[in-house]
Parts: sequence; structure tokens; C-alpha cells
Amino acid sequence: MANKTVLSKVLEIMELGKPDMSTFDNRIRLQKIIYLLQSSGMSMGYGYNWYVKGPYSSPLTHDLYEIAESTEIYENNENIKFKDHEKIVSNLEKFRVFLGEYADNVKYLEVFTSIHYINEAMFSGKGDQARLKDKLLEAKPSLGDTPNIDDIISKAYEKLQTFSKI
Repeated sequence: MANKTVLSKVLEIMELGKPDMSTFDNRIRLQKIIYLLQSSGMSMGYGYNWYVKGPYSSPLTHDLYEIAESTEIYENNENIKFKDHEKIVSNLEKFRVFLGEYADNVKYLEVFTSIHYINEAMFSGKGDQARLKDKLLEAKPSLGDTPNIDDIISKAYEKLQTFSKI
């Protein structure tokens, strides 16, 4: 499992700040961003399983709450330097740029991470948009009621095509 101090440093570098765990959307957003970060090649040691809102890591939630409730973990990470620190910082910045405007869009992050998870689990990374949409809506029928779901799925699928290891 990832060290909470390391996680807090990653959150700082990515300009996500100290975790705000007060709302469900904030918790989902952080779950999805860390899932995508790990899927891009930066392992932080969190395992994910399928849950109501897609990929979910219980240990990550636990660590995020500890960081949020601590007066020391996040505040004392300024002296943390990673091995290959500059490369890691550069990769985290590239990842932040990759997320771009979608970093705050919880519904988009839910769809994107769910499509990614389904694509890897069921199609070995080679699913086409129609099959991924079908499997997504089969696994998460409530998304069918989301306004503009087809547009969200299309944007997520386009982003998936450019998603690579950092």
C-alpha cells in the first residue's frame, strides 16, 4: 500500500491540495484521478475493484481520510523528494495536463475510469466504442439517465485512445 506521505506529496504536486473528503463528489473525484494515475504507469500500490461508481479502492479512501484529518501528514510533505524526483514531477505535470478540464468533472471521470476498467478487464485494452458503451450501460444502467451520456462516452473514448503510460 502507498505511503500516506507519498500520496499527500503526489496530491500537492498535481495541485489537488489536501483532500477534502466532505462530499461524495470529492471522494469520487480523488478515487478516479488516482486510479487513472496508476493506470498510466505510476504505481502507488492501491488495488481497485468494481463498485457502484466504477473502479474503487477502499485502502485509498482510508488513506485519503487520514490525510484529510491529519494536521501533519499533508503539511509536512515539503521535504519529500522522490528518487528521480524531477522525472516524477514532470510525469505528474504531464498527467495533470492530460486530465485538463476534465479533472473536476466527476461524471466524466466516472465514465472514463469505468470504460478504462471495462476495456482492460473484458477486452484486453482493445474494445471499440460501441461494445464499451454497451458494457458500461449494462454494468451501470443508471448512467443511461445522465443528460448527454452519449457525448460523455464519446469524449471518454477519444481520451482513452490517447491514454498512455507516463
